[in-house]
Amino acid sequence: MRAGPDAFALLDIAAATLRRDVLPHLPPEGRYAALMVANALAIAERELRGLDESGRAMLLALAPLYGEDADAALCGEELATRVDALQHRLCIEIATGAFDGDGQDTLMESLEAIVRARLAIANPKAAG
Repeated sequence: MRAGPDAFALLDIAAATLRRDVLPHLPPEGRYAALMVANALAIAERELRGLDESGRAMLLALAPLYGEDADAALCGEELATRVDALQHRLCIEIATGAFDGDGQDTLMESLEAIVRARLAIANPKAAG
């Protein structure tokens, strides 16, 4: 059992400390880099919190293209690995023209759903 804060608490502490204690003391030319770091910490926290949810959303988006290979019952690392593998496969198939002609509408719907799932993590304000 862990005695200290978990990953979510550590990310929250790091982001709060950066914003509260570091940013006010930076010269203007250093603020942009620090704000990028704070944003990256926030994205990492959202990604960890929503990993299974966003992964399932992406698998659901890929299901019309890959059927059983897009098994949304997976979770954790298995889910992330399956999403990565199917997205890699999708990139190869797009590059080789597998969706030229028939299947373009299904492909576009799947890509839009994947972008929405990713945007919910990277920039929830833009997704909503």
